[in-house]
Amino acid sequence: MKLRSWISAFRLRTLPLAFACILLGSLISADRGSFSFVTLILMFLTASSYQVLSNLSNDYGDFISGVDSKRSKGAEVRLVSSGKISSNQMKIAIRLSILGSIFLTVLTSYFGSFGFNEPIQIFLFFSFIGFVAIWAARDYTLGSSYGYKAWGDFFVIFFFGPVGVFGSFILQSKGFHFIVLLPSLSIGFLAASVLNLNNLRDLKSDDQAGKKTIALILGDRNARVYQTILIFFSLLSAVCFMFINGTTYRIDFLFLVLTPFFFQCVLEVWKAKSSKDFDMLLKPSAILCLLFSVFIGLGLLLDSHSSENFIF
Repeated sequence: MKLRSWISAFRLRTLPLAFACILLGSLISADRGSFSFVTLILMFLTASSYQVLSNLSNDYGDFISGVDSKRSKGAEVRLVSSGKISSNQMKIAIRLSILGSIFLTVLTSYFGSFGFNEPIQIFLFFSFIGFVAIWAARDYTLGSSYGYKAWGDFFVIFFFGPVGVFGSFILQSKGFHFIVLLPSLSIGFLAASVLNLNNLRDLKSDDQAGKKTIALILGDRNARVYQTILIFFSLLSAVCFMFINGTTYRIDFLFLVLTPFFFQCVLEVWKAKSSKDFDMLLKPSAILCLLFSVFIGLGLLLDSHSSENFIF
């Protein structure tokens, strides 16, 4: 039972978001003829460690802040507040998670720096970015608690977008192509849409607990409009990337086959009436984000004309 509780605390259903940003950056690099499976695995593990750290910190932070005591019945069960995991055990788990994240950050930055003209600078730069990510993962509800001050969406877009996608592309390709910022924003917007679903679910409890989120500031209706805008601009950014990238084949737009599913998700958001309704949308939305990454990358790879060093 205790093992099951810890697995629940890890909130594995959020990991597709971490996979999505790393995978997309790697697939875009692969389309340009540069790909390392070892680097991919290391980046997967590192991004997952940040996500798990964030989930554990969020569980503990919402407990000590009193947010959990205000949760509605439709919200997911938190482990510390429910008594399944003690607060001391969670604090130890958070510290161990931080140490694991630091180790993986240094390891990934070290191996990822191979192949650059200035590997030491790249190692130091990505180590620094990784340490900032560790801080951000922990402090969402602990320390500075920026997640309680309506800064959560900004940090999610930044770390799941430019940092996750563009950063993984740089480590894989050993180069900089700022056009990749467009698909990175696509993933960042989708990750923010998942967070917004979470905040829509907890709208009443966050208000009672004094936790400020973009959804709470906007209000129920406008937060649903915001959700629609995030998904629209995610698709638009990906389309713009394909045109600017000089595509000439329809297969590059393979990701658009997911448009009906995005439309359905938006429709379900507007139809949702309870916390449970929003909670049920979280997992499929995270998986859809991952599929979006896969389809963008797959479309590029199938269109081998754009790479002289097509590797698949």
